[in-house]
Amino acid sequence: MDLHPTEDQRMLEDAARRYLADRHPLAVARAAAGKPYEARLAQWREIAGQGWPALLAPAEQDGLGLGMRDAWIVAEAAGRHLLSLPLAANMTLLPTLCAVGAAGAAAQWAAAVMVGEMYFADAALRPDGSAFVEGAGEGVRALAVRRVSATMLRLEVQAPEPGLAGLDPTMPVARVARPRVLDGVDLEVAPGVWERLRTRLRLLRSAELLGAASAALDMAAAHARERRQFDRAIGANQAIKHRLAEDWMALDDAWLAGIAAVAAHDAGAASAERDSLFAPLLAVEAGKRAAQNAIQVHGALGVTWECDAHLYLKRVLRLAAGLQAEASRAELLERIWESGDDRLAA
Repeated sequence: MDLHPTEDQRMLEDAARRYLADRHPLAVARAAAGKPYEARLAQWREIAGQGWPALLAPAEQDGLGLGMRDAWIVAEAAGRHLLSLPLAANMTLLPTLCAVGAAGAAAQWAAAVMVGEMYFADAALRPDGSAFVEGAGEGVRALAVRRVSATMLRLEVQAPEPGLAGLDPTMPVARVARPRVLDGVDLEVAPGVWERLRTRLRLLRSAELLGAASAALDMAAAHARERRQFDRAIGANQAIKHRLAEDWMALDDAWLAGIAAVAAHDAGAASAERDSLFAPLLAVEAGKRAAQNAIQVHGALGVTWECDAHLYLKRVLRLAAGLQAEASRAELLERIWESGDDRLAA
C-alpha cells in the first residue's frame, strides 16, 4: 500500500490551497455568521465548480469516482482556510449512499448538491430527539441520516434554522429541540454501509481538524520568528521552540495515521476499520494542544479578537467536540485494543 501522493493528488492539493487562499481568506471566515443565503449559495456553486462535492460519487452518477485520499486533501485544505460551509458532510453523505446504489430522491438531492444548485447543512441527531446543525442558516435545509436497522437507513430533510455564531464563529450552527421534517426517504442498504458512512465522515472531520491545527502552528511559528524580546526572536528560547517542535511531530503523527487510514479504506484492506480509529484519536489530542499552544506563543495578543489564532482554536475545539461526542477517547482505545486482540487470535 503506497502512502505517497500521486502527481494528480499533488496538483489537487495545490489547486485547493490556492483557490481557498484566494476565494476564502480569513476575512471571509470571520463574516460567516452574518452572510446571507444567496452569498453562501454562490460560494457553494464555485466549490461545485471545483468538483469537490462530487469527489466520492461514482462516475456513473456524474461524480468523479475518486477515493478518500483525494477527499482527505480537500478537507484538510478546507480546515486550514476555515471554510464556513459544511463541505465534509456534503462530500460524504449522499455520494457514499449513491455509490452503494441509492436512487430516487436521494440521487436527485446528490445531483443537485454536486452541480451547485443547493447544499445541505449537516444535522447530527441526538438521543433526546434534538439535532445539532452544522452550517445552519436562513434558506439552508439540513440533512440527517438515521440508522433504522443494519440494512435500513432513513434520510430526513429538515426545515432551515437560523444560524448562530456558537463556539466557532466561522461556522454558523443551530441546536434544534424538535426538528421539523420536510421530506424523508428510507434506503435499503447492505450491512456495513452505515459504518462506512460514519468512518468516512469521521476521517474527513479529522482531516479538517488537522488542517486548522496546522495553520495555527504555522502562525505561531511565524510569530515566534518575528517577535523579538531582549534583542532576540522569542523562538530562540527553548521553552517555545521545543514546544512548537513537539506540536509539529504530534500533528505529523496524526496526519500519517490519517493517510494510512484513508489508503487502507480505498484499498479495501482488512485493517481499514482498525486503522480508521487512530486518526481521530491522534488528531484530537495533537490538534487541541497545537492550537492552544499557538495562543500561548502569541501571548496577550493571542486572546484578542484581532488575532486569527483564536479562530483556529475554536474550529479545532468544535470539531474535536463533535468527534468525541461520537466516540470518546476511552471508547476508541478500547476498540483499538479489542481489534488488536482479534487479529492476534486469528
